[in-house]
Amino acid sequence: SVQYTLVPVDGRSHLESAFRTHSDQNATVVLLDCGGNLNVTELLEPLPDSQIFVLDSHLPYYLDNVYDGEVVKMVVSDANDLEVPRYEDIYEEDSDDESEPGSKRRREDDDDDEDSLLPRKERWRRKREELLFSYYEFAGYGTSVSHMMYELSWKLSRDSTQYLWWAVVGVTDQLMCSRISRDQYVSTFASLQQHVQRLNGATGAGAGAVNEMKIRYTNELRLELYRHWTLMDSLKFSPYTATRFRIWTTKGKKKLNEFLADMGLPLMQCNQTFNSMDMDIRRDVCSWIEVTAHKYGLEDMTYSSFELQYGYKNKFCAADTFSAVYAALTDPNLDTEAAFLRAQDTLLRHNEKLIATGIEESKVLCRGLLNQVQAFIEMKQVVCTGPFVYAVIQEGSAELELFSHSSRLQRLCRYLREAYCAIHKKAASLPFVIAAALHLDPEYSCVVGVPPLIVDSNKSYLGRAFSQAAEKVSAAVEFDDFDGAVMQLRTEDKAKFFDALTVLLMP
Repeated sequence: SVQYTLVPVDGRSHLESAFRTHSDQNATVVLLDCGGNLNVTELLEPLPDSQIFVLDSHLPYYLDNVYDGEVVKMVVSDANDLEVPRYEDIYEEDSDDESEPGSKRRREDDDDDEDSLLPRKERWRRKREELLFSYYEFAGYGTSVSHMMYELSWKLSRDSTQYLWWAVVGVTDQLMCSRISRDQYVSTFASLQQHVQRLNGATGAGAGAVNEMKIRYTNELRLELYRHWTLMDSLKFSPYTATRFRIWTTKGKKKLNEFLADMGLPLMQCNQTFNSMDMDIRRDVCSWIEVTAHKYGLEDMTYSSFELQYGYKNKFCAADTFSAVYAALTDPNLDTEAAFLRAQDTLLRHNEKLIATGIEESKVLCRGLLNQVQAFIEMKQVVCTGPFVYAVIQEGSAELELFSHSSRLQRLCRYLREAYCAIHKKAASLPFVIAAALHLDPEYSCVVGVPPLIVDSNKSYLGRAFSQAAEKVSAAVEFDDFDGAVMQLRTEDKAKFFDALTVLLMP
């Protein structure tokens, strides 16, 4: 066994301070889901004999990390997917770089080529700038770190069903938080499915054991926590159905009732918790929803997922487990370490109480998300500037504390994007931005952005745009989050920042 110290961090400054505290104790450091898109050697200033292994889903990776190879070592699932520029195009200049343009080295058909009139060194610099701009232009997410870690354990013959389940929950997190596209999820799911079949086959002889863990394929509904809620509440507060029914309107509520009536479901049954519904209805209702959904334009009502069977009684689906862990990890009442430890405990299969607590807190978050989106729309607080759409949670809002974590604010931003685009179709081509005063320090605001709805790749240029807009107006900003499309700025600078962003993104 290897002794190690586990330190949760929630931003760049926290990473730097944690490294300073522990670097004298450990020559080897592993960064999980952080550091890949930062200049690690500049930020942490490690000693020459240090080794820093980085596994990160944030893209693009900082090129100095990719090509370091001595102190910083990037661990990736497939190097061919990185699409990084060649080393010699970024770090090495042509040995003949001082040569002046000469007719002997220039073909006649290049006479009108402006670049051919430049010295080689200048041409190399121009090409380098173009490559760097193209490489860093968009930010996004790649392979889940939990999936990378599972693949590593498998290659070392140290994998297990428990490790595979954690990988499943990590990939589900990426899907539920819209960090990856549907195509990316389908590709990763296929890989996980192969491992599920392999491990289930290996443990088949012991099927039915009291403590046996089995992962099974399931066709999951895009309904939040419906197994732990009433069907009515799940349909109301799930972003997918709420935005398509426009549930905040009277017409939307009527349409939801029509949807239930089409399935022949009595309202009394729909307003009972799922486990309290008649057994015959509970057995068939998922297939009824899937069939009826197409009539109401809900074409993507289901997706492929997994569930975990532990022993005879306990069964957990990946989406519900994600919700419980997410609620713990983003709990606004806990500091980073306490939230991390609670989320870690929630993942343990025997801790049903923590899972139940997380699920209840997730219900509160689902209600808060819809309430805030409804308030934005009904109070006409959503502003379209032309090149982007934004909204601001006003200081003193009842939901301000609920969205004090940047990840929850991003989730709200995606929810608003879906709802607003359901009303204004043309807005689907625009990015969305939300700002909210910090709950504990209202002099500062957190600003987050998400890419346009029609961009399925989930790659975003907003992080770069935020930085340029803040620089133009000399606003005091802080990019401490590992996601570049999250920043903090003084609340008084918010208006001029949005003005500068509008000018910057104007076509």
